[in-house]
Amino acid sequence: MSQPSDSASDLGQELPTGLLSHISCGEEGPPTADETATTHCQVSWQTVDGEQRETRYLVRLFPTGCFAAGARPPFPKHRDATIASYSEHPLNALVSVEENCS
Repeated sequence: MSQPSDSASDLGQELPTGLLSHISCGEEGPPTADETATTHCQVSWQTVDGEQRETRYLVRLFPTGCFAAGARPPFPKHRDATIASYSEHPLNALVSVEENCS
């Protein structure tokens, strides 16, 4: 980042985020013309406060092995301390982080 560290004092801290407990996926539809396949996944996890949560994702799988997923329904916007405003919930959109997926 090019942002001075005193302006982003909470970045880089190791914060607890929860514990993944279960994932199940099933085919949603056949591959489209661009050879992507669509599937859905149900994800269960436990928050740092011990609450059990579940979210459903619509997932696009690409021939390269990469994926893009969106929460259905989306999470509401949340307060982001780094920008002192509201922003998109980080669990709404998930994407592959492999080198060939950018």
